[in-house]
Amino acid sequence: MSTSRATGLAKLTTGMVAVALDIAGRCRYGETMGARFDLRKWLVIPLWVVVLGVLLAAPLSVGASPRTQGTTHVVQRGEHLTAIANRYGTTPQAIASANNLVNMNLLYVGQRLTIPGGSSAPAQGNTYYVVNRGDTLTAIAARYGTTTQALVQANGLASANFIYVGQRLLIPGGGTAPAPSTPSGTTGYYTVQAGDTVSSIAVRNGTTAWAIVQANHLANANFIYVGQRLVIPGGSAPAPAPAPQPSSNKRIVIDLSEQHMYVYQDGGLLYSWVTSTGMPGAATIPGNFKVLTKLPNAYAYTWGLQMPYWLGIYWAGSLQNGIHALPIMADGRILWDGYLGQPVSYGCVILSTENAQTLYNWAEVGTPVDIQY
Repeated sequence: MSTSRATGLAKLTTGMVAVALDIAGRCRYGETMGARFDLRKWLVIPLWVVVLGVLLAAPLSVGASPRTQGTTHVVQRGEHLTAIANRYGTTPQAIASANNLVNMNLLYVGQRLTIPGGSSAPAQGNTYYVVNRGDTLTAIAARYGTTTQALVQANGLASANFIYVGQRLLIPGGGTAPAPSTPSGTTGYYTVQAGDTVSSIAVRNGTTAWAIVQANHLANANFIYVGQRLVIPGGSAPAPAPAPQPSSNKRIVIDLSEQHMYVYQDGGLLYSWVTSTGMPGAATIPGNFKVLTKLPNAYAYTWGLQMPYWLGIYWAGSLQNGIHALPIMADGRILWDGYLGQPVSYGCVILSTENAQTLYNWAEVGTPVDIQY
């Protein structure tokens, strides 16, 4: 029912009520067409009918003019109110008000939100990225030509250091995903072997480490894995990598029961160092291994640790365990400082920084590593 029609009905009803009351007042015992009766008693029924009509007309007139027209958005995993607001060209406060949200930070997957004044389609010019293993916010920002701070603000992140695999991030400013690398006549491929580093692969293929990082969108040049297929920009198919040759005159022995490392060369003991191996539940695996990789500084994404003077020795599922110096936390503090000689690590073999540097400079890829009780 339109507003004008409802208004007219209300005026007509008001007039009818006024006339009826006037008649009732004038005719205590009115006489009409010769009949004698109590007019007030008979006016009760029509008065209630009129009042009911007014009550029914009022809601219809209100419903005809809704206060807010909006779009419905279903919350997806990893979304925040700020990102949703940016997507639809509105504000978090407006969405919170439209949906009576008490806490703007509390959303759940599947929640239906009314977007006040929003269009049926998300705001144009926005791109989304799903976080993969090994990603950092800085790397994602560089990949899309934006800044870390812009990503933090657009997605309502509490910390630039905390993102998780599968998280859906809004890329502000209409950043577009880089085109996937397409092989050209001078582009080759290389499959990572044990002991490879991005730098060594670049040297072998006549390119640079940075070119390989860009061509493969690597978040960390220090993180590649055996079997990974890399695009080699401007390169040709490389010759097969020579297998690391074990050094017959060098050997590293780690005694788990003693929490000690013995380093031998030419059959004689060269170094003897206290060490720390894996804690209960994450014990270092005994066995006969060899040095697979050498990195000046590796990074553990799982725990957010820098691991100086890294010598990788074996794989534990998708992670590589190795020998390295006392790890460095994100705030610069040294983890496990003062605990050498006790099994405190997540599976790696820990040395003091000085001893780890000495071992790193002495050992080479292929050096035998025996871990025993």
